[in-house]
Amino acid sequence: MPKKQSKSKSAVTAAEIERSIQALNKMAERLWGDGREAEAKALLDALDALNRALDRIKIGESRRVLH
Repeated sequence: MPKKQSKSKSAVTAAEIERSIQALNKMAERLWGDGREAEAKALLDALDALNRALDRIKIGESRRVLH
């Protein structure tokens, strides 16, 4: 039973991370619009890395489900 709780908690965490990424992406767009390209680019680069890490986590979780 605890294993199922862990999976559902992971799914919620992934969804929360995705919402946070979307919110921070909007912030980067506002920074860019305000002429703060350097800060926006740094934020977008960090978000890109976070998105790639989240994708790797999702792939790892889907492989565990299949095996």
